[in-house]
Amino acid sequence: MKNYFIPLLFAFILISCETTVKDVEQGPAPGYLATADGKIDARDADPANLEIWEKYIDAHNNRDYETIAAMNHDSIVLNLDDGSNIIGNENHIEALKAYIDATNPDWNIYFSYTMHVEGQNGDWVIAGHNVTETVDGVESTPWIIADTFIVDGKIRRIIGFRKDNQ
Repeated sequence: MKNYFIPLLFAFILISCETTVKDVEQGPAPGYLATADGKIDARDADPANLEIWEKYIDAHNNRDYETIAAMNHDSIVLNLDDGSNIIGNENHIEALKAYIDATNPDWNIYFSYTMHVEGQNGDWVIAGHNVTETVDGVESTPWIIADTFIVDGKIRRIIGFRKDNQ
């Protein structure tokens, strides 16, 4: 009987140790994207996206166009607050240089959040910036909100919103 007891005890211990991961119930999504087909759940995304955005803004403040271009997707799309659209990495860098030459901006991120919309192949970073611009010796401090879509670590789309402060 002793010969059977030890293997049975060992088998019981092995069987009782569950090693499969159970599905965790996520509960209701904290956000959504409204589309013509209804609401699509949005949830927290990888915090590494925030580091990508911070590096991107640092490159802007350092006028490091090479880094910015390397971080952009080749077919980046910018939808700007004035209704204009810039398509393509080269066009973006050209427009960015013109903006920087005209306003000498300095961006400071004051909030940033990353989210994933179910069914999309990338993640969004929504970030607010206090920007200091100087035009003809006159300083202004607009707030700029950027909704940025990141795919495979590259900036794929930026939707920009601006509020000028007097």
